Amino acid sequence: MFKKVVNISSFDSAKKFVNLTSKYDDVKMRLRVDDYEIDAHSIVGVLSIVDSEVNAVFTADLPDSDAQLLRDIEPFIVNA
Repeated sequence: MFKKVVNISSFDSAKKFVNLTSKYDDVKMRLRVDDYEIDAHSIVGVLSIVDSEVNAVFTADLPDSDAQLLRDIEPFIVNA
């Protein structure tokens, strides 16, 4: 299971994030903020969590070592 903390801080970053996740449309991907979980392929869902102050946990049904996915979402990863 691929799991990273991400931040989607603007409308434009939400569009980029959903375009990116759409490349993996056959892979289950979720974003979780507190008790709220959404499909990472859904622009409406991703827009509902846009906030520069709020981080989300991104999970994907791919190995944690998936290098391409890691490169794709790198701009959104929060370095804690």
